[in-house]
Amino acid sequence: MCGVQQGRDGTGSSEGTHAFYFGGETKFDPWSAAQGRLTAFDASTGHEKWRYDAAKPLIAGVTATEGDLIFTGELSGDLLALDARSGKVLLRRALGGPAGGGGVTYSAGGVRNVAVVSGFVGAYNLVAPEIGRGNTTVTVFRLPGN
Repeated sequence: MCGVQQGRDGTGSSEGTHAFYFGGETKFDPWSAAQGRLTAFDASTGHEKWRYDAAKPLIAGVTATEGDLIFTGELSGDLLALDARSGKVLLRRALGGPAGGGGVTYSAGGVRNVAVVSGFVGAYNLVAPEIGRGNTTVTVFRLPGN
Protein backbone atom coordinates (compact mmCIF):
# COMPACT_ATOMS: atom_id res chain seq x y z
CA MET A 1 0.00 0.00 0.00
CA CYS A 2 1.38 3.41 -0.93
CA GLY A 3 1.07 6.40 1.30
CA VAL A 4 3.02 8.80 3.42
CA GLN A 5 4.24 7.80 6.84
CA GLN A 6 3.36 10.31 9.54
CA GLY A 7 6.57 11.46 11.21
CA ARG A 8 6.87 12.14 14.95
CA ASP A 9 6.99 15.82 14.19
CA GLY A 10 3.71 15.62 12.22
CA THR A 11 5.39 16.48 8.92
CA GLY A 12 4.38 13.32 7.08
CA SER A 13 7.98 12.17 6.74
CA SER A 14 8.55 9.13 4.57
CA GLU A 15 12.33 9.14 4.87
CA GLY A 16 13.78 5.69 4.25
CA THR A 17 10.47 4.19 3.12
CA HIS A 18 10.30 5.53 -0.45
CA ALA A 19 6.77 6.78 0.40
CA PHE A 20 5.42 3.31 1.16
CA TYR A 21 3.34 3.10 4.31
CA PHE A 22 4.28 0.24 6.65
CA GLY A 23 2.01 1.08 9.60
CA GLY A 24 4.63 2.83 11.69
CA GLU A 25 8.27 3.73 11.83
CA THR A 26 10.45 1.58 9.63
CA LYS A 27 14.21 1.37 9.36
CA PHE A 28 15.59 -0.85 6.61
CA ASP A 29 19.05 -2.37 6.74
CA PRO A 30 21.33 -0.82 4.14
CA TRP A 31 21.17 -2.92 0.96
CA SER A 32 24.83 -3.89 1.42
CA ALA A 33 23.89 -5.61 4.73
CA ALA A 34 20.43 -6.99 3.81
CA GLN A 35 20.17 -10.79 3.99
CA GLY A 36 17.56 -13.49 3.68
CA ARG A 37 16.77 -16.88 5.16
CA LEU A 38 14.52 -19.82 4.39
CA THR A 39 13.86 -22.00 7.44
CA ALA A 40 12.14 -25.40 7.60
CA PHE A 41 10.44 -26.63 10.77
CA ASP A 42 9.20 -30.04 11.82
CA ALA A 43 5.41 -29.59 11.90
CA SER A 44 4.92 -32.16 14.68
CA THR A 45 7.52 -30.75 17.09
CA GLY A 46 7.97 -27.13 16.01
CA HIS A 47 11.75 -27.62 16.01
CA GLU A 48 13.90 -26.15 13.29
CA LYS A 49 15.01 -28.79 10.77
CA TRP A 50 17.33 -26.68 8.63
CA ARG A 51 17.93 -23.20 7.31
CA TYR A 52 19.23 -21.75 4.09
CA ASP A 53 20.97 -18.38 4.41
CA ALA A 54 20.83 -16.17 1.32
CA ALA A 55 23.07 -13.23 0.52
CA LYS A 56 20.02 -10.99 -0.06
CA PRO A 57 16.37 -11.01 1.09
CA LEU A 58 14.21 -13.84 -0.26
CA ILE A 59 10.89 -12.50 -1.49
CA ALA A 60 9.92 -15.17 -4.02
CA GLY A 61 7.26 -17.71 -3.25
CA VAL A 62 8.24 -21.13 -1.91
CA THR A 63 6.85 -24.27 -3.53
CA ALA A 64 7.10 -27.68 -1.84
CA THR A 65 6.57 -30.87 -3.81
CA GLU A 66 5.48 -34.39 -2.96
CA GLY A 67 8.95 -35.54 -4.07
CA ASP A 68 10.68 -33.71 -1.18
CA LEU A 69 11.85 -30.78 -3.30
CA ILE A 70 11.49 -27.12 -2.41
CA PHE A 71 11.72 -24.42 -5.07
CA THR A 72 12.31 -20.73 -4.47
CA GLY A 73 14.09 -17.88 -6.17
CA GLU A 74 16.67 -15.34 -5.11
CA LEU A 75 16.93 -11.65 -5.85
CA SER A 76 20.31 -12.54 -7.38
CA GLY A 77 18.29 -14.03 -10.26
CA ASP A 78 18.69 -17.72 -9.42
CA LEU A 79 16.11 -20.47 -9.11
CA LEU A 80 16.93 -22.85 -6.25
CA ALA A 81 15.84 -26.44 -5.74
CA LEU A 82 16.50 -27.65 -2.20
CA ASP A 83 16.17 -31.06 -0.58
CA ALA A 84 13.16 -30.72 1.76
CA ARG A 85 14.71 -33.09 4.31
CA SER A 86 18.16 -31.49 4.61
CA GLY A 87 18.00 -28.04 2.99
CA LYS A 88 20.89 -28.94 0.70
CA VAL A 89 20.88 -26.94 -2.56
CA LEU A 90 20.38 -29.49 -5.34
CA LEU A 91 20.07 -27.07 -8.25
CA ARG A 92 20.84 -23.43 -8.95
CA ARG A 93 19.87 -21.97 -12.33
CA ALA A 94 19.96 -18.40 -13.65
CA LEU A 95 16.60 -16.82 -14.46
CA GLY A 96 17.84 -13.65 -16.17
CA GLY A 97 16.37 -11.32 -13.54
CA PRO A 98 15.57 -11.15 -9.83
CA ALA A 99 13.06 -13.71 -8.58
CA GLY A 100 10.18 -12.17 -6.71
CA GLY A 101 7.18 -14.11 -7.95
CA GLY A 102 5.89 -17.52 -7.18
CA GLY A 103 6.65 -20.86 -8.72
CA VAL A 104 4.48 -23.81 -9.68
CA THR A 105 5.11 -27.42 -10.57
CA TYR A 106 2.97 -29.28 -13.07
CA SER A 107 2.96 -32.31 -15.31
CA ALA A 108 2.52 -32.07 -19.09
CA GLY A 109 2.78 -35.09 -21.35
CA GLY A 110 4.03 -37.18 -18.45
CA VAL A 111 6.93 -34.79 -17.75
CA ARG A 112 7.25 -32.79 -14.51
CA ASN A 113 8.06 -29.09 -14.91
CA VAL A 114 8.62 -26.11 -12.65
CA ALA A 115 7.77 -22.58 -13.76
CA VAL A 116 8.96 -19.47 -11.93
CA VAL A 117 8.45 -15.72 -12.39
CA SER A 118 11.36 -13.27 -12.46
CA GLY A 119 12.13 -9.71 -13.53
CA PHE A 120 10.60 -6.60 -11.98
CA VAL A 121 10.09 -7.08 -8.22
CA GLY A 122 8.08 -3.97 -7.39
CA ALA A 123 9.02 -1.97 -4.32
CA TYR A 124 12.35 -3.76 -4.00
CA ASN A 125 13.49 -2.18 -7.28
CA LEU A 126 12.76 1.23 -5.70
CA VAL A 127 14.41 0.47 -2.36
CA ALA A 128 17.44 -1.24 -3.90
CA PRO A 129 17.98 -0.39 -7.57
CA GLU A 130 21.20 -2.43 -7.33
CA ILE A 131 19.03 -5.53 -7.76
CA GLY A 132 18.72 -4.71 -11.39
CA ARG A 133 15.74 -5.89 -13.30
CA GLY A 134 14.79 -7.69 -16.38
CA ASN A 135 11.64 -8.09 -18.35
CA THR A 136 9.00 -9.91 -16.37
CA THR A 137 9.54 -13.49 -17.46
CA VAL A 138 8.13 -16.94 -16.77
CA THR A 139 10.87 -19.57 -17.09
CA VAL A 140 9.99 -23.27 -17.31
CA PHE A 141 12.42 -26.03 -16.33
CA ARG A 142 11.87 -29.72 -17.08
CA LEU A 143 12.60 -31.92 -14.06
CA PRO A 144 14.61 -35.10 -14.58
CA GLY A 145 13.23 -38.52 -13.65
CA ASN A 146 9.64 -39.54 -13.01
